[in-house]
Amino acid sequence: MGSMNHLLTLPALFLFAVAAVVVAQAPATQAPATPVPASPDATVQDSAMQESPPISRHNFRYSFAMIDDATFYSDLRVKEPQVLNQLLLEPSFALRYRERWSFSSSVVGLANTYGDTHTGLRVKEAYAGLSAGDFDFMAGRRIVRWGTGYAFTAAGVLDPPRSATNPTDRLNINEGRDMIKADWVHGPHALTLAWSSAVLAPSKSTLHDTTAFRYNVLVRGFDTALIAGNDRGGDAFGALAFTRVLGQAWEVHGEAAWREHEALLLGAKYTLTNGITFMGEFYTPPNTAYYRSMSISPTAGRQHYAFLRASKSRLRELPGWKQWDLTGSAVMNLDDHSYTGIFDAERRFGNRFSSYVHLEVPQGKKTSEYGATPYAASTSAGVRFQL
Repeated sequence: MGSMNHLLTLPALFLFAVAAVVVAQAPATQAPATPVPASPDATVQDSAMQESPPISRHNFRYSFAMIDDATFYSDLRVKEPQVLNQLLLEPSFALRYRERWSFSSSVVGLANTYGDTHTGLRVKEAYAGLSAGDFDFMAGRRIVRWGTGYAFTAAGVLDPPRSATNPTDRLNINEGRDMIKADWVHGPHALTLAWSSAVLAPSKSTLHDTTAFRYNVLVRGFDTALIAGNDRGGDAFGALAFTRVLGQAWEVHGEAAWREHEALLLGAKYTLTNGITFMGEFYTPPNTAYYRSMSISPTAGRQHYAFLRASKSRLRELPGWKQWDLTGSAVMNLDDHSYTGIFDAERRFGNRFSSYVHLEVPQGKKTSEYGATPYAASTSAGVRFQL
């Protein structure tokens, strides 16, 4: 056990050593040049131009959101309350000093009423960063997204869990991974080395200590990423992900991954001139514990999924209508023929307030993946204040 712990700390020690070397070799910040005195013949405007205001050493940004969300379950097949109410307070801030040091934090205070009321605090992100030339270093909890998929991902080995029925994380409660990460960016090339610890992961989580590497490059218009790594106590993994924009309307993306067995994702997005966007994805993961849905039997074999989505922001360019956003989507299991239909509508009121409705309707046999959902429909309505 002692030797194993030493091996696990090697990635962390390596990143810190590289950071120390880069900082030591980084050129010192040049002192500002001594201003040249204005000549006696200089005009008032010339003097004003020479006396530019000093640049602030600090850059501080903050935001705050409050959400009150109520979900109503129809035809609930279990003896549970039919209404879930959630009150969320989400403050966040980011501080940058001298364009080199940075610190960011985002938390969620949650009051959950489902029969009884429970409160809790989630730390979504809390990390510190250092920039030194072409290198960026980060330590702490952060949300990263390596996968290109919208509803599914096979390559997002450090991404938050992806839910096909809620791919946008509409309540903004996903938590990042605890990690040490180093990035090197030079021209079209970008390298990332990350080591993530599962020490602070929830007790029921299946996360492991993970070492991962990512190389990103633009090749003939394809934004391509190669990913490799290893989970402690598990097998090594590898992945290829790409995104390609075609003209003004099309975008295609895909992922191919190997984690015990192969996984594949292919997707495309098309935007009409009037702003309506269509998206589709096909996804097939291996029947392994890492990829398998909890509602799927281990004997079910490889599953195949499809996702379809149509959306329109600013419903119409008319007063009263341009504040509306509408989305309709469906996620389907192509093997057991079950699916869930999803509808979202949001209305903004100025820059601070908005209200929304989120509807999910699962269909299929009771033994199917989405047909086994214990309700006939769930309807969520909420209001959001943001600052």
